Amino acid sequence: MSRPWRWVVVVVATGLGFLIAFKFGQWDPFGLFPEKDSDRVSAAGGFGGAMAAVIALVGGWWAGGSGAGSFNQRARASGTSQITQHGSGAGSGGVNQDARADGDSRIDQRHGGEAEEQPS
Repeated sequence: MSRPWRWVVVVVATGLGFLIAFKFGQWDPFGLFPEKDSDRVSAAGGFGGAMAAVIALVGGWWAGGSGAGSFNQRARASGTSQITQHGSGAGSGGVNQDARADGDSRIDQRHGGEAEEQPS
């Protein structure tokens, strides 16, 4: 699932989580909230807000986690130019290095100290 769609899921889940927790707080099957209706609505709103915050926090971690620590590099050279790409410290997302060269140009790609030199 792409990152924008993950954020859509997080926003929808946060809204639904608030509504469910708010209604549960108004229903109050365990008798934990005040008897007065206005106080019950305030307490249910606080409960719903707290549950929505937890859902948003966990959902934000999930939605932003994909691709964390990864990066992409692209380059194109022609003539006698040289491309040097260095990538290190990438997490689970990995490194994607893409270079195209024409003519007498050279490509030098490194990841984590390993060199891979490719003449065109």
